[in-house]
Amino acid sequence: MTGGTQRRTPDRSTGRVPAEPGWTGRPLWSWGPSGRRPRPLPARPGPYQPVPAWVTALVGFTDDRTGRPRALVTSYAGARVVLDLPEGRLVGAVDERAHARVSAVTRIDGEQLVVSGAGAGYLQVSDLDSGRSRWRQWCGDVRCLATVTLGDRPCAVLTGGSPHLEIWSLGADRGTRLHTLRTGGERISVLAGSGAGGAGGAALLAVGTGTGRVSVWRLESAPGGGEVRAEAVGGYDFEVPGLVTVLDFADWHGRPVLLAAAGRVARVWDLREGRPLGPAFTAHTSQVNSALVGRLGDRTVLWSGDDATVRAWSPESGRELGEPFRYPYEAAPTRTIGVEIAGRPVLVTGDGAGLVWVWDPQRPYPFRRDRPVPPDPGERPGVPDAPDAAPDAAPDAAPGRRPPDGPGYRLAVGGPADRPVLLAAQPEQQVRGFEPTAGAEVELPRDGIPPAAALVPGEPPALARLGPAHLEVWDPVTGERIGAVPLDQPPASPPGTGSPSPATEPRPTDTAPTGPAHFRRDGSTGPLAVCRWEGRRALLVTQGATLFRIDLDTGRLGRTETGHSGRIRAVAVGEVAGVPVGLTAAEDDTVRLWELDSRKPVGRRVLDGHGGVAYGVRVATVDGRALVFGAGRNGQVRCVDVTDLVRTARTGEVGPAAPGADELPPEPVVVLTATGPVRSLAVVGGGRTSWLVAADGSVLRWQAVGEPGTPGQTIEVGAPVTDLVALPGLLVVATGDGLLGYRPPPDPAG
Repeated sequence: MTGGTQRRTPDRSTGRVPAEPGWTGRPLWSWGPSGRRPRPLPARPGPYQPVPAWVTALVGFTDDRTGRPRALVTSYAGARVVLDLPEGRLVGAVDERAHARVSAVTRIDGEQLVVSGAGAGYLQVSDLDSGRSRWRQWCGDVRCLATVTLGDRPCAVLTGGSPHLEIWSLGADRGTRLHTLRTGGERISVLAGSGAGGAGGAALLAVGTGTGRVSVWRLESAPGGGEVRAEAVGGYDFEVPGLVTVLDFADWHGRPVLLAAAGRVARVWDLREGRPLGPAFTAHTSQVNSALVGRLGDRTVLWSGDDATVRAWSPESGRELGEPFRYPYEAAPTRTIGVEIAGRPVLVTGDGAGLVWVWDPQRPYPFRRDRPVPPDPGERPGVPDAPDAAPDAAPDAAPGRRPPDGPGYRLAVGGPADRPVLLAAQPEQQVRGFEPTAGAEVELPRDGIPPAAALVPGEPPALARLGPAHLEVWDPVTGERIGAVPLDQPPASPPGTGSPSPATEPRPTDTAPTGPAHFRRDGSTGPLAVCRWEGRRALLVTQGATLFRIDLDTGRLGRTETGHSGRIRAVAVGEVAGVPVGLTAAEDDTVRLWELDSRKPVGRRVLDGHGGVAYGVRVATVDGRALVFGAGRNGQVRCVDVTDLVRTARTGEVGPAAPGADELPPEPVVVLTATGPVRSLAVVGGGRTSWLVAADGSVLRWQAVGEPGTPGQTIEVGAPVTDLVALPGLLVVATGDGLLGYRPPPDPAG
């Protein structure tokens, strides 16, 4: 086991306490069978969702003051932010008034600043940290922008798309137009500058057009630093005319090259010899949007990002190297750049959802080397709810490969509030108990409890064994046998305004259709939960789209029509504004909620949009508000505030069974997006911050709730995650290899 607390000592020179190191994601403790204890990788920040619309530009740079790698992110909506890449935190949000289309980072008078051009017709220079505008100059519509240094003078080259280029000074004579250059008769689509000035104050500028033409120009300051002189030094054409979308200068094994792409074709030109370095690369199936020099293992290659893939290829041969990395989320990558973090080359990718990913080319989460296993392969019937027989394959798994482990551990928390006991069990095995904060195993009474008894979460949890005629229930912490409920009675009819007595209750053939409406003891039982129903302890059992409740005090069997039209995949219980509620997630793509102490039978739909199937649901109170989280096939975790909905229903104004009850409450919010189906959720408190944790296969995704712009954290645990449970200040993760205990990240605000 690992963990511990380190005491911080003040810096005597300043009297301040040194900052905490970044959260590593190292587990507080781990437990597992001999030789199979989980060994998770360190946490890495991301992904981040710093901008509200798809990422149109990414600029990587090293901060002069801190030496840290950072990225300037620009979105379609004009939002621009600066990200610290090792930690993922937002450094600053650049002034939005210019509605920037294009941005760059350059050094002006020894200081790094943001240069941006706007469709509103402004050239603007802004601070990196504060985002405050230093100055703005009217220059007409700006659609393309590049920065160069001529001598010691930083300059911006810009155009609105016409064949004309304007060169503006960014130095002491800021906002001064130095030169107008006509490059031909074709409209310009993209620009690239060589950056630093060469010998004699010269720099190179590449110009791409809408017809597949690329020209290279030499820019040079006239003697005395006055007017700029421009000379064409080369021109290149794509075999198939198309809009040039990518231009970039790079170094390829000591020789200067120009990377370019038009349509779905990418090329490399040797600038010294003025000819192609090799044949064109044409493996992409749609427009290429980025190309860069990077590394794949020990080989230097070129990376291109487009059509939801990132591909490595050799410029000399034009052949693809290895399998492409596929991005499984529906919003494809839009920009990819290469940076170095801690001396290692990594890639940074922005996508169509405004997400920014930082990933190692050798361990390419969220990209996969092959197509993932088709979702929703079904569940193994039995008690309790079995995990999917084939969770999503790990990122490097072969197509169709199944994880080596069978069903993993399921979790619950029992015992008194001041001395909680963590409970973990696998199907057909005895439940185990643990002290949560240390992970030390504690002895549980097992006399008289069969290994086949399933762990049922709830408040409090229980052990349940479904026999041919009885349901036997035990308390897992004390070992006390709660009782045996006979199952040969007919289910009660769905409750209405009154509650008929058992003696006068109609037979099921008189009140309910045959088939799924009847409780079956044929191994088709789905998710289970223990709750307080109308003040009494009840066991909730699902079969298909129907929810059965078994009163553990009286043994009475009842039925609740949930309103679902598909099989229920998850059940959760909790409290909203002091009202006990139940939630179900089902194959009809919805999450439904109802009050457990009311007689209203139909749950109200509170969430949908999970990609066809809702796999997981959780309710939590954050900052006094009751939030319902739902997740499913498309990897999105959606959240809706149901506090007012339940309070209103309690007053009788609107209830779950009232007309219009099936209408959705206020628009849900997408809290995070995973790259595969999410089947396990938890909300854990960490100081003033609550963290949502979602399990995407063998990956844990952490995201602060209610704090937009706060970076997430990602941890790979090496084995498929089968369950999550949250305690105060602690998250416990169950996998096929064992258990892990995590402290949540510190408060983002410090």
